[in-house]
Amino acid sequence: MQYRMNPWISQALFAAFTGAALFATVVRSWHQPLVTTLLLAFVLIAQMKIQSHPNDPRAMLVAALLGTPAEAVSVHLGEWTYHAPELILGLPIWIPLIWANLFALFRRLSRLLLAILPNDHGFHLLYSRVLTILVGLYAFLTLTLMDKMPLVYLLYAGFLVIMAGYWRSKADLSIFVIGALLGTLGEYTCVQLGYWHYYNPYFKSLGIDITLAMDWGLSAVIIHRIAESRFFKTV
Repeated sequence: MQYRMNPWISQALFAAFTGAALFATVVRSWHQPLVTTLLLAFVLIAQMKIQSHPNDPRAMLVAALLGTPAEAVSVHLGEWTYHAPELILGLPIWIPLIWANLFALFRRLSRLLLAILPNDHGFHLLYSRVLTILVGLYAFLTLTLMDKMPLVYLLYAGFLVIMAGYWRSKADLSIFVIGALLGTLGEYTCVQLGYWHYYNPYFKSLGIDITLAMDWGLSAVIIHRIAESRFFKTV
């Protein structure tokens, strides 16, 4: 009798392998940019070929195109700095690849989470309401405590209003939470290892800003939404 692994288990194992590979690549080869680039490219190809969604390549492209200049602007404005060799515009050469890989992984984990939830309308309704409340409370707390320029407040508030009005499906909420949690955990670890640092973090003892989780969560939702939009069907 031929044994066939449960598809959820195989997807979970591949997602775990992908996350571990990305983390290990950055941590172990940080000071070797070419090695880091080659390894991240290998993981990216694997993500595109194995158990991927048809729109994952779009998400990878959007993440690289939006994330890379956003980081360059933030570095130029003095938000943080990288401690790596061979920087270009203040960024490691592999930044587009890590953005592409991470946001494809966030989408993969969001799909897996939704697939393993009980297939019950009442449960899904409760799930959406609980996540909405948690995200709303975190957003309110962040906007209340953060100390940013008025324009930055308006940008955050604008995206949160859009999310509250239009980006509130189970998939949106799930990918927000996954991006916020994993992105923050990964960045905190790298900050503690000395790979980059914020100039004026809100949590000075931790070295990270109070908006970090919101940055990752909103970025995950925005990239997910663009990748799933009708725009790509018209070009």
